[in-house]
Amino acid sequence: MVKKLQRVRSWYGLSGEISVENRLWHLVKVGPVPLPHPPLVNLVLRKGLPHEERLRLSFLHEFGHLQTFPLAFLLAGLLLVSGHRRHRGLRALLKHIVAGAIAHEAVWELSSEAYAIAMAGLEYRRIYRRYPNRLGRFFFWGGRATLATFASLWFRHSGKPNSGSLAPPSVV
Repeated sequence: MVKKLQRVRSWYGLSGEISVENRLWHLVKVGPVPLPHPPLVNLVLRKGLPHEERLRLSFLHEFGHLQTFPLAFLLAGLLLVSGHRRHRGLRALLKHIVAGAIAHEAVWELSSEAYAIAMAGLEYRRIYRRYPNRLGRFFFWGGRATLATFASLWFRHSGKPNSGSLAPPSVV
């Protein structure tokens, strides 16, 4: 069973504490900063799993956020830099921020779950074979991959001619 506020240390030295005791609230604490949040991903992805396995995989997912933080930080920086001076006006800037946030969140969730898979190893596959949750897995993997792809494509193409459209620019 996952203990209340279990102490962890990332591969790059950042210490934190993680609690995934229930279905209603998770807490990740980095230094003195608490980051409480609802376990939305885990509610969808872990639906139907026995309590202990749900908690273990949820803990690995939350720890995955800490372990993949440098990747998330780098991605956020790339998104910010790529949009710098590209947008004119508040509306364009807000669209840029929203698309970047969606792409960032989707990629970070996918990388955190990939970390959980890597750490659980074959046990991950065994758990989901024993307790299939095809719809939850479809919504998580398919939904996040779709959000990451389309938000990234929109993000990449915004600020260019024919901005906001994924269609190639028309030839006159």
